Amino acid sequence: AEVGLSLKKLKEGFRQVYGNSVYGFLFDYKMEVSRKMLESQRFNVNEVGLKIGYSTASHFIAAFKKKFGVTPKKYLQSL
Repeated sequence: AEVGLSLKKLKEGFRQVYGNSVYGFLFDYKMEVSRKMLESQRFNVNEVGLKIGYSTASHFIAAFKKKFGVTPKKYLQSL
């Protein structure tokens, strides 16, 4: 069904409600999920990256470091 909102207006509304872009919101959510998966110690770094949608471990590691300031391995060592 049509809602009569342009994509621009929809994105602006999303940012007002969530304080973030759709991409930023999803990125933060995926990083939180990955952090919890690592903490559970049921998955290795490669598995976590694949499960949250990264095609390579290196892309996941870079994204995790961007979000949390440490690599997933260093994060696990700090637990």
